[in-house]
Amino acid sequence: MANLQAKAKWSIDDQVGFFKFCDSLPEKADATYRVFDHGEFYSSHSKDADLAAKHIFKSSTAVKELGKKDAKVPTVFLSQLNFESLARDLLLVMQYRLEVYRQLSNRKWELAYKASPGNLNEVEDILFKNVDIGDQTSSAVISVKYTLAAGGQSTVGLAYVDTRSCEVMYAEFSDNDHFSNLESAIIQLGPKECIVPKLDTSHEASKLSEVIKRSGLLITERPKSDFSTKDLAQDLKRLIKTKKNHFSASGASWTSDHPLASSSLSSLIRYLELMSKEENFGEFRIRKFELSQYMKLDSAAYSALNLFPERTAQGVAQNSKPVDSLYGLLNYCQTVQGQRLLSRWIKQPLIDVNILEERLSIVEAFVDCSELRRSLVDEHLKKLPDFDRLSKKFHRKKATLQDSYRVYQAIKQMPYVCESIGRHAEALENNYNLLRETFLNPIHQLSLDFEKFTEMLETTLDFKLIEKHEFMVKCDFDPELKRLRVKMDDIEEEMNESFTQAADQLGLEKGKSIKLELAPQFGYVFRVTCKEEKSLRQNKKFTTLDTNKAGVRFVNTQLQQLSDDYQDCRAAYEAQQDAVVMEIMTIACGYAEPMRSLGDVIAKLDVLLSFAQAAVTAPTPYVRPVLQPLGTGSNLIKLDQCRHPCVERQDDVSFIPNDLLLKKNEHNFIIVTGPNMGGKSTYIRQIGVAVLMAQIGCFVPCGGATVTLVDAILARVGAGDCQAQGVSTFMAEMLETSSILRSATSNSLIIIDELGRGTSTYDGFGLAWAISRHVALEIRAACLFATHFHEMTSLADEVTSAVNYHVTALTSSNENVDSHITMLYQVKPGSCDKSFGIHVAECVDFPLSVINAAKRKAAELEDCYVTDTSKEDDDGRKRRKTKSVTYDGEEIVRDFLRAVKREQWNKLSESEACAKFSELKRTVASSDNEYVAGILRGLEAQT
Repeated sequence: MANLQAKAKWSIDDQVGFFKFCDSLPEKADATYRVFDHGEFYSSHSKDADLAAKHIFKSSTAVKELGKKDAKVPTVFLSQLNFESLARDLLLVMQYRLEVYRQLSNRKWELAYKASPGNLNEVEDILFKNVDIGDQTSSAVISVKYTLAAGGQSTVGLAYVDTRSCEVMYAEFSDNDHFSNLESAIIQLGPKECIVPKLDTSHEASKLSEVIKRSGLLITERPKSDFSTKDLAQDLKRLIKTKKNHFSASGASWTSDHPLASSSLSSLIRYLELMSKEENFGEFRIRKFELSQYMKLDSAAYSALNLFPERTAQGVAQNSKPVDSLYGLLNYCQTVQGQRLLSRWIKQPLIDVNILEERLSIVEAFVDCSELRRSLVDEHLKKLPDFDRLSKKFHRKKATLQDSYRVYQAIKQMPYVCESIGRHAEALENNYNLLRETFLNPIHQLSLDFEKFTEMLETTLDFKLIEKHEFMVKCDFDPELKRLRVKMDDIEEEMNESFTQAADQLGLEKGKSIKLELAPQFGYVFRVTCKEEKSLRQNKKFTTLDTNKAGVRFVNTQLQQLSDDYQDCRAAYEAQQDAVVMEIMTIACGYAEPMRSLGDVIAKLDVLLSFAQAAVTAPTPYVRPVLQPLGTGSNLIKLDQCRHPCVERQDDVSFIPNDLLLKKNEHNFIIVTGPNMGGKSTYIRQIGVAVLMAQIGCFVPCGGATVTLVDAILARVGAGDCQAQGVSTFMAEMLETSSILRSATSNSLIIIDELGRGTSTYDGFGLAWAISRHVALEIRAACLFATHFHEMTSLADEVTSAVNYHVTALTSSNENVDSHITMLYQVKPGSCDKSFGIHVAECVDFPLSVINAAKRKAAELEDCYVTDTSKEDDDGRKRRKTKSVTYDGEEIVRDFLRAVKREQWNKLSESEACAKFSELKRTVASSDNEYVAGILRGLEAQT
């Protein structure tokens, strides 16, 4: 209906002039969306109209053809709420840019404002006016510039700006030709958009673009002139906050020491137009971003470990559950700032053991003291607002009296938070001092900072009216305010009398069947339930305004007049109090920085409480890990009864835990074989998740855990191609693996799942073997390698640090009963002796003819490994013995060599040693394997 009314108001003459203007606009990028503000409605056109119809109305029927007969333009009309919803999805989910045009008084159109995922300044009021987005409200943008160096290396300059937190960061570092360090920095910082100089067709530019897109960022190309540092020092002096509100000369010296980072920061200042608004001056903080203080994560690990909910073009996947991601699993946060901090901590695992031990001690305190945990969560944190967002409103001088009251309520809540912690000092024992230092002292100090703020509000705000959700100053400040207040009170009494009369006339019970309420669009009205609507029929004293599921709203002449008088008095009151309100808000805006600091303290408290809540509510409680500094300890990672935290929380799952031991230089390359669906992938991923949880300061899903901190978790999992980028499955696999080989160190954790599947068996196995050998012997990193190449298990005979593990399964098969496979999901030492691919196919009811054909072909292929020991039959044809498989013979020989190695020969006499060796030799000879028999015959002939 709204669309039809809007269309009717839009005259043909307006359409002709409008579409002429649209034709004159420059061509836009595919990821840019244009909207036109017509005052009472919005419109989108052409491809943008199709997107809006599909996304908002879920139907193409919303698209109307407008314009001249020979030039019809697809058009969609949007209401204010439709536009707000579409803008949120475009910017926060779909990663689009937004341009909004508005008509001037002279009927000409102009660009009113624009926004992008990393620059929401102009649209914050639209995006967050009617909805709380939680952790998605955090938006930031980075800029990247690089130069090539010798040997395929690059030097990368990066700048980061978050206009919400007024934070500026810069970094300059060396990188390889895969931009692995840049990829890790992007994941750690979590920006929404990346600014780059105009990209050329070079190999490096292509790699850079690939890394940025793989990380889910919108790429915005800018002219090289935007990267000029000509005015940077002067701009920073005005933007950066210091005691004297100036950027010191020593602080600005980095511009010459970091030329690429300086250029990147210059481009961000221009792109975000920071110098165009005085509210930005003296409000930003700047610091150097150190990649080395955080664990590196590549995009594959980010995805493989399921750190965050899977997102689609429409937002979070519809079938996604909280337990499907680590973020969803750990998110028991009660505040929005807590959710944002949790997201940042997951992206930035630490490698500083001291900070992590502090976090773990606080979590342990909350785990052990359940009463304290419940009181903080249920009684206090739920009542606290988003201090980050409020501080930004105060900083921009856009806050209202209602915002001030929300801060006042939160400040009044702080003593109860401190009291709750102090009340449990004895139960907390040694951890109480840590809690006092981390939370109580900062909260107490900040509460003192707000004393004048709370006094001001208690003096000026009319708290009686707040109970009616009206935010006004007390009438004592001005005689005119007092006169208007008395008049408003008199009108309210008259409205109440009119209410009583209306109830008597309709024969309804006052306050129950009939109510007096304030409606934003109508003023004061009467309302009855739909059930009582019949009492209004044929009653000409009342006028019905509207009907909805809440009931029927109506007025009479007396109430209408009184409501109008009241609204006039209220408007006059608000106009008269403007001077007082302006003075209050001017003072309140000076508290933006303490609000932000208080928000940081509350966020940290909220996240650590959330960790404790996750630990105690798991099916099997989590335990505190024992942490060892980077590069120390003989046991790199030792996990007892480890579980995957997301899988164990799924419905109808009884998780089978498994152990893991990774020892430095002797037991740090684990090869896992076994059937499909046997649990190989889950096993190696749960190790990565447990290590990451330990390095964000969380308890881990194990019976016991010792973790030596790692500097990176690098992964190669899954098999998916990138058709849009022309990258095949195998090429994507090789690119990710190449990046791992170039960026991994001996202190890294590498997770590889099914390497080499995208090409021929021989090429795939050859590459998997060579890559594994390089990781084990050259890089010497801890590695978990899951594979279906059973030949890979022989790597353990060549590389001392490599060991074999397998996931167990049981099969049953005879002529009368179909084959059946039972997965045991237990990981045990040793290699898997066979593949179960055909058994799995039988489980999903493949046609019997296909199963039988597969078995015959598998038997034929196994013959290819048989040693040709056959002789000619009587008819002259050669027969191949299918039971003498070379691979089986090699296993027998390896078992013999292992048995020889296990014996303590130095403790045996010569005769005992000869007898023992002869016994082992007889065991091999009795195997009835032609390959082994051939070796023995050869040895006898040499003797």
